[in-house]
Amino acid sequence: MSFLMQSLRITWHSRRMVLVIYLISLVLGLLVALPFYGAVRAETDHSLAFDALLDGFDYTVFTDFMQEKGNAISPLLSVGRWASVVYLLLSVFFTGGILMRFAEPHRPVILGAFWQACSHYFRRYVGLFALSTGVVLLLAFVWLIVCTLFILAFADALSERELFGIGLSCFLAFALMVTLVLCIGDYAKVDMLRRDERNALRAFRRASALVFRHLVWTYGLYWVLLLMGAGLFALYFTIESAVGMSNWTTILLMLLIQQVFIAGRIGLKVATLGVSWQVYDQRMPLPAVYAGPSTIETPSHTTDETRTNEPLTNEPARPASNLDTTKKTTE
Repeated sequence: MSFLMQSLRITWHSRRMVLVIYLISLVLGLLVALPFYGAVRAETDHSLAFDALLDGFDYTVFTDFMQEKGNAISPLLSVGRWASVVYLLLSVFFTGGILMRFAEPHRPVILGAFWQACSHYFRRYVGLFALSTGVVLLLAFVWLIVCTLFILAFADALSERELFGIGLSCFLAFALMVTLVLCIGDYAKVDMLRRDERNALRAFRRASALVFRHLVWTYGLYWVLLLMGAGLFALYFTIESAVGMSNWTTILLMLLIQQVFIAGRIGLKVATLGVSWQVYDQRMPLPAVYAGPSTIETPSHTTDETRTNEPLTNEPARPASNLDTTKKTTE
């Protein structure tokens, strides 16, 4: 658990970076939520029918509204879907800056260097994101075929409950494999930065070997963080059910609590990448060198060891922290 505690400590000292990521996410959410709320109020002629949904979701009210006013709301729902895509790309964009923070945990947070690292590694991480997405879609197709074949084979011999159990088992197996792919993806991100790797497939292959070789420290810790995130959601819904939203005071209170939990979830995501960095740092038997974007010219006599600059300090790159710098490796 030392990896987890160290990552949480560095995340806590990186509150400025977490706050910037949270504010950008908040603005993106407001760009969708405020027009949607205004359109709903306008289309219902400021009716109080939707206020009744605060005490509990009424599917009848919602379906009646969508049947009558769906044409006005559908464009906003489309905007929401595109906003989700933008949010995914932003999460990929922030990865380089977050990992560079864990590369130099003792340096102060410099937002200029953070943005520089984000943009420098964005293209590489987009390729890795596409690769991981392709693997997930392939797994979905395979497990859909497997589940369908099982159900067709035992449709006459098993009851509906037993067939549902087969479907649920296939879904859980698929979910476990997806989380494993996402875990490998996080370690591939670290590998790409530490080695200055541009090939997503090579990084993914090396990360897979690392994850399977140290399954407890990689996949096990990943699940600990997933359960922590699930615990945050459970705690929020418990508070929401206890407080309720029957008036504007409780609505504003729950809005504040919601934003605190969102910020906590972002911090947990940062800590998840930090755990991947810490485990990689300790378990890979080689001193890796990361190469950030250079902002000054390199003299012609500069050696291979000093030809790149660290984006956080603009100083010559050196082996990453927590590794024995006397070891020599070849890629």
